[in-house]
Amino acid sequence: MIGCPPQQAKSKPVEGFRITPQRRVILETLKSHPGRHLTAEEILRAARDSGSKLSMATVYRALAGLERAGLVSRLATGGGPAAYELVPTHSEPHCHLICLGCGRVFEIGGLLPEGFVEVVAKAGNFRVASGSIGIFGYCKQCESKQEAAKRKEM
Repeated sequence: MIGCPPQQAKSKPVEGFRITPQRRVILETLKSHPGRHLTAEEILRAARDSGSKLSMATVYRALAGLERAGLVSRLATGGGPAAYELVPTHSEPHCHLICLGCGRVFEIGGLLPEGFVEVVAKAGNFRVASGSIGIFGYCKQCESKQEAAKRKEM
């Protein structure tokens, strides 16, 4: 996967890390969009729709702090803007299907074969804290658009 793998969820707050009002707004925004991976711009738009007066710079600073604290994970989407999600309380690895056309991220859980992560970790002499697998391709909508464009070219 391209980008930063999610950090293991912290069971206790990071020493010295404060949940500021701005960080709280971002956490609540992500929490109110379960199963979605939001870009910083989408987070800003949703927060403003809820009455917050955050700026884009504040969103980026807050996301960076939340990521360092292990509360939010960042997923690079292959050329598009990074998407963010709350770090799940469980550490079960999951898959992200990332559309190269529109940049949308689809989370697919529970499909990795039993023992898959352990086999990969053992092969790499690696201890896994948590993780996700990124699979890049095209969603149905973008695939349809590409096929239509190819037909027009003929």
